[in-house]
Amino acid sequence: MAPINLWRLTDDYLHLSGNSISQNSFHSRFTFLEYNTYTDLSVKNAALAVAPSVVSIIFSSGEEKFFWASGVVIECDNVNGAFVCVILTSASPLRLDAYKNCLPGKFKVEVILPGGDLCCGDIIAYDQHFNICAIEIESTAPLPTANLRCLDDSITFDGSSGHSSLEKKTFELRPHSNLFKVFPGDTLVALGRFHGESFEIMTAPGKFSVESCRLDCEELLRVNCITTKCGIGGPMINLYGEVVGINFYAQNCTPFLPTNVVCKWWEHLKRCREYDPPLLGIQVKRLFAAVVDKVEKIVREFPDISNGVIVEKVTPGSPAALAGICPNDVIVELGGKDVRSCLELFEMIWDKAGKRVDLVLLRASNSARLGLSMVVGAVHADQLHSWPLPEERDLW
Repeated sequence: MAPINLWRLTDDYLHLSGNSISQNSFHSRFTFLEYNTYTDLSVKNAALAVAPSVVSIIFSSGEEKFFWASGVVIECDNVNGAFVCVILTSASPLRLDAYKNCLPGKFKVEVILPGGDLCCGDIIAYDQHFNICAIEIESTAPLPTANLRCLDDSITFDGSSGHSSLEKKTFELRPHSNLFKVFPGDTLVALGRFHGESFEIMTAPGKFSVESCRLDCEELLRVNCITTKCGIGGPMINLYGEVVGINFYAQNCTPFLPTNVVCKWWEHLKRCREYDPPLLGIQVKRLFAAVVDKVEKIVREFPDISNGVIVEKVTPGSPAALAGICPNDVIVELGGKDVRSCLELFEMIWDKAGKRVDLVLLRASNSARLGLSMVVGAVHADQLHSWPLPEERDLW
């Protein structure tokens, strides 16, 4: 079966999925699935640690409320006696056909705090490529900020023995910040805050998955829990109560944008006020997540292989195509550094738009180890991801 393209889900797929439970899921709690009601002590402790930073968000146009979401407080500063807080959430409301041509200032944004207090919010930044949005509010009291933690999802593959192993590493995105090592099967928890009645925190625990995630987007990762639409934009957390991503919505899982991407975007935006994402023109998959027959061919030719990402597709005319990269190539180095995961590859090219980079790849078809050079492109408006949106139809 071909990978599900989460950017462009079709009516045929929706029909075949047979899922009709989310028609009103903007107004449904996560407990619409019974197993979200029963959580163990570790999940509860982690959720309670982050809960003071999780908010509910309502988007309105005129008198019409058209989108309900969740968000997480990441900054809170005392500015001239007022507490100014920054909340991260999804930019999906800005992409709805009926409203996407409106300026963000035309929206009314209401933020419901954990105790039920209501604040007016302003959209201060958004990115339609990563589908994330930053909202600013003023609070009468300081709000707790979430502890953000970046992910290390790489696994070293021992092709000669067929085993995989974990390696420790650190990544200094900010001072004293280490990556959280995540492995398939680890428990992560999607959080949201409901917008009605008691404004309760909502939890949906699940298992992190890469082996069969079938996501047609390298930036998104997946947990096999199920949420509702009002959880869009809420945090994905680990069992230490650390935010490892921002959640979106799908019928059979919860995709999330890793904190690595979110933090780089936000820090870059504060420095430069704009950002053009880099473009290679390839779809890649982690080496250990590829189908076994494809891995066998690679291991047969390169028995000592341990790292890399497999090129699934190459866009004609893209920088990768012009450089000579082909489907089934394995990228093992970029800029002299090992490439161990799709997320790591993304981080390596984050600020390389318009620049030349050197890479090394393995080509099993002719047993070659190739060194190539390419100029990284930039994503323009007409190349933005066409994220599916929960409008009248139940797309996500």
